[in-house]
Amino acid sequence: MFDIGFFEICLIGVIALLLIGPEKLPRAARTAGLLLGKARGMVKNVKYEIDEQIRAEELKESLAQAKETLQNEVSESFEDVETSFENLRDEVQDKPKADSDELNIETSEANNKAETPPQKTT
Repeated sequence: MFDIGFFEICLIGVIALLLIGPEKLPRAARTAGLLLGKARGMVKNVKYEIDEQIRAEELKESLAQAKETLQNEVSESFEDVETSFENLRDEVQDKPKADSDELNIETSEANNKAETPPQKTT
């Protein structure tokens, strides 16, 4: 974490021994160790929370992309169904008209045959 060599640690120990004294030095070292442990724990918690926030944001982005993709696919499918329905409706509307035209032609032919007297062949 810190780039401290052996010489720096010895120098800090000598200064602490001179400032605090030999009687209070073990208690001070213990307290410093506890504080350092708490500081590491707090840093670890902050790092964990940041990672959780990043994962949550990534999940939201993935969800938004999936939603957009799904909406596009559904709208395309709806348009395909709508087009098929329109084509089917046009065919159904045109079919009776065509059948009616054929029926009118057959009826008029039948009427023409009925009006003309049969011809005798000799």
